[in-house]
Amino acid sequence: MKNYSFLKALVTILLTALFTATLLVTFSPGAEYIDQIVPQTEGRNTSGDNSGQNGPKKIIGIVPGHYGFNTGYQCGAELNFVKESDVTLRLAVMVRDYLENRGYTIDFLHEFDPELSDYTGLALVSLHTSRCDMTDNALSGFYITTGGVNTYPSESKRLNDCLTYHYSQNSGLDFLGENYTPGEEMLYSFDTVNDYTTISIIHLGFLGNDYRTISERTENLAKGSADGIICYVEDDTVGSIYKAQPIM
Repeated sequence: MKNYSFLKALVTILLTALFTATLLVTFSPGAEYIDQIVPQTEGRNTSGDNSGQNGPKKIIGIVPGHYGFNTGYQCGAELNFVKESDVTLRLAVMVRDYLENRGYTIDFLHEFDPELSDYTGLALVSLHTSRCDMTDNALSGFYITTGGVNTYPSESKRLNDCLTYHYSQNSGLDFLGENYTPGEEMLYSFDTVNDYTTISIIHLGFLGNDYRTISERTENLAKGSADGIICYVEDDTVGSIYKAQPIM
């Protein structure tokens, strides 16, 4: 009976480990996956004369954090060495597809992309994640950073509020505040972007304490990001009057 119990426990442990490993591998897109999903809309969309059958194109820029530059945060073996650049790329592709299905024209740009010089669009949103810490004292949640020169603070505030409202509703993560940057690495300043383009950098969550949310609710995070952009562009009243209140 003891031997049977031991074997049963061993099988349970092995099956659990196999399931976890499968989940981690599935969530970590490799080079082949990246090559398949990115080229179709990479770079600035220059087709046509910026007008379509239903009027002017609604152009939005999406920058997956660290894409084309470096890996960003890279976690240890306990998180299958997941890279920030892989996570942000996967989320950005989902956001792109969601917005394109809603009729928007998307410019899919690198970090430090030359196309960002004097870039003009209705909005420019960069997606990042935060650190890999998994301790009890490590943080959990998301935050927003205003990018660029911020010539029009009221527009920046409205985009941030829209992103905060819709992302919090879809992700279930706590909002940590705006410009919350503890020990943050260097990010592209977006200072060369056209002043009329409203910019936000959304930190989607912490790769450590929020890993389960990031890996299991990926589509929800993408939808929240896309809905926040649409809220701003379409002047959504609910999002516009929402006053983001951080928990910290």
